Amino acid sequence: MIVLAYAIGAALAAAAVIIDGRSMATVFPLVVTATSVAIAGVLLLLWRRATLERAADQMYGAESVLVTSSDPPPAAVATLLDELRRLGFQVIGVTDTAVGRRPPIRVWILVENGGAATTWAEVTRARTPMVIFLSLAGDLSRPGDGRFIETSYPHGESIDHQYVLARPIESSAEDALREHRAALAQWTSHSGSPVVVRDLDEYRQVEAALRERTGGLRIAAYLERVVEPGLWRWAISAAIGAVTFFVVVLRPGR
Repeated sequence: MIVLAYAIGAALAAAAVIIDGRSMATVFPLVVTATSVAIAGVLLLLWRRATLERAADQMYGAESVLVTSSDPPPAAVATLLDELRRLGFQVIGVTDTAVGRRPPIRVWILVENGGAATTWAEVTRARTPMVIFLSLAGDLSRPGDGRFIETSYPHGESIDHQYVLARPIESSAEDALREHRAALAQWTSHSGSPVVVRDLDEYRQVEAALRERTGGLRIAAYLERVVEPGLWRWAISAAIGAVTFFVVVLRPGR
């Protein structure tokens, strides 16, 4: 979408330059069509921004429901789950989280199969299946304390907030886990022992705290990284188109 916005802007700028050298019948339809597409892009992103802002607000009050019986995971999700099992994790449950009127978000929950159990994982489907490795450094019982460490694969948002430090790793789940453990070790060196999560009860407790403190931050980061820049680019393209349109219509000698 961003590339298309630039292309439309470039086409409109070129049209404005060559108006005097081309027939009106050739230039005018180009200007109208390109401007219409740019305006549609602005309206679409305005709607998208409003929808995501509502979803971000609703995330804080959303509740996950444990799925007691479900169909086998889709093939791509099953492949990722198998990879995580090879990395030492096991599935302990599945949850659905309803946010507004949107379809529930299904999450497969995994914990370390042995070991320190200071890292757990959530697998879900966004554009493609993704995993988020999570840990909690610090003590949530102390006001203002406790920071969640998140590392996602193969995509996700980068967040540096008082209550969460998140970043995506694109190379592999194994690389993401390695980077996650390194980040956790760095934080726990001065914040104390991290929280241990071995079963669903412990997960549900820490998940409630995670949602309360960081529920809408991922969506807010996506808005800042993708939606807002895209909106400005489409708006600039639309503005160029509008100016070009009026140049064509008001051209001397018309």
